[in-house]
Amino acid sequence: MREPIKSKPAKSRLPIRKSAEKKKRPAADFRQQARERHRVQPPAAARIEPRLRIGPDLVIAHTQPSFEGIAIREAVSRIAGVREAGRRSIADRNGMALLTAERPEALTRMRCAEDLFSVVGYLRPLSAGEDGLEQARRVARQAPFVETALRRRVLVTPGSRSGQRLGFRVVVRTVGNHEYRRVDLQKALERGIAERGDRRWRLDENGEVEFWATLLEDELFLTIRLSDDRMRQRDYKVAHVAGSLRPSVAAAMALLSQPADDDVVLDPMCGAATILIERAHLGRYKMLLGGDSNPEALAAARENVGPRYKPIELRSWDATALPLPDGAVTRIITNLPWGRKSGAHTDNRRLYPRLLAEFRRVLAPGGLMVLMTAESHLMREALEQHKIALNSMLAVTVLGASAWIYVCRVTASA
Repeated sequence: MREPIKSKPAKSRLPIRKSAEKKKRPAADFRQQARERHRVQPPAAARIEPRLRIGPDLVIAHTQPSFEGIAIREAVSRIAGVREAGRRSIADRNGMALLTAERPEALTRMRCAEDLFSVVGYLRPLSAGEDGLEQARRVARQAPFVETALRRRVLVTPGSRSGQRLGFRVVVRTVGNHEYRRVDLQKALERGIAERGDRRWRLDENGEVEFWATLLEDELFLTIRLSDDRMRQRDYKVAHVAGSLRPSVAAAMALLSQPADDDVVLDPMCGAATILIERAHLGRYKMLLGGDSNPEALAAARENVGPRYKPIELRSWDATALPLPDGAVTRIITNLPWGRKSGAHTDNRRLYPRLLAEFRRVLAPGGLMVLMTAESHLMREALEQHKIALNSMLAVTVLGASAWIYVCRVTASA
């Protein structure tokens, strides 16, 4: 067992007084002052998020980072019997939407989520010392909801096996400082699962059952993966272009547009049409309009759309001079050029004011714009220049890069 590293006591910051001015104070007072000065604040997640009481109906939906709140909104508002149980996040990796669901298989209808996991075991606090490994082993060995998760897995992913002899593997993710390594935690969990008496568990790196363990500081979630790659990789996405959005991110942007049955939805820089297609899956609409100046992107969009999602129109155009009358659309949803994978910052300085002017022209009074970019300063200047009110602004992470989603409404007096 490794000895914990002992830190040197910090130097006191109390003012030094002359010996004549020194006053005796009880030792307890000095100890209390030292504790207050050198107290280490717990991480934000530990201060804010309460300890969970898990049950057989607790499911975690993985999202792109910072999109867990939108996924929760989607699930609660669009799927019967779903409630929010909490939310967690792993910076730059993914968000975790904690949901209780009467029929977890219904969560496969979520467009903002990329993976589903059934919670089978949980512990908080898990020790950061070596004894945390033994705690984790017991969690895996005694996890109460494994049978429930295996039944759900068959419902969510048809063709999944749930026999007496099952191969398994363990995926571990950790956040925070612990005396043990991630691989040590993985091995402890593997031992615990192998010791279970409910199945003949066989450790196999290609095992059909995936246990995922997430350790956030002192909070351990042990889950079984219910979905497979088909949930995040939409079947319509047969053609791709550089900088194309992940479908779950496109769906989140479409959801932020507050979909309505009479929507005329415009993506003026549509790329592979991911945003338009995801909006089509969220409900009824009057018309979908998309266009791009890149012939290859437009060809990809037409291939992805195919004969579906009608009425829809895809056109070749310049987004700064749209061939549309004033007030022709009720929603604009688009991923602007960030000056990274597409465009350049110097070009965007000239482009953004022109785009916003054109968007404001074609958007009907009361209409909404949902725009994503990493060019925060340029966006603020362009919105102020054209007197476009910002309703909300969401900081997100897309493919490891920081960006913002702007939701703006144009009024008749704007």
